[in-house]
Amino acid sequence: MKKNKIYNIDLSEFSDLIDNMRIELKSKDLEYKKLTDEYYKILKDFPNLQLIFEEQLELELELSKKECKMLQKLVSIYINILGFEEKELFLLGCKNADLYNKNIEIIRD
Repeated sequence: MKKNKIYNIDLSEFSDLIDNMRIELKSKDLEYKKLTDEYYKILKDFPNLQLIFEEQLELELELSKKECKMLQKLVSIYINILGFEEKELFLLGCKNADLYNKNIEIIRD
C-alpha cells in the first residue's frame, strides 16, 4: 500500500483509504479472501438474509431453520472479517503515527 497520511485527510478520503485497504487485504491474504467470498456467497444464496441488511425496518421476515443457521454463520464470518480489517487499520495507524512524528520532527531517521 502506498504511504497515505491519515492524520490530515477528510472523511471521504479516509473511506477511500479503507476501501483500498480491503482490496489489498483481499489480494494478499487468502483467509480474508475466503471469508469475504463465503460471506457474499451466503448473501447471494439466501436473499432473505440480504434483506435484513437493507435497512427496511418495516419489513417483517420469517426465516426458515436453514436461513437462521446461515444468519448465525454470516454473523460469525463478519466478525472474523472485522478482525482482519481492524488489525490492518491498527497497523496503518501505527505506520502513519510514525510518519506524522517524523513530519513534525519528534522522531528523526
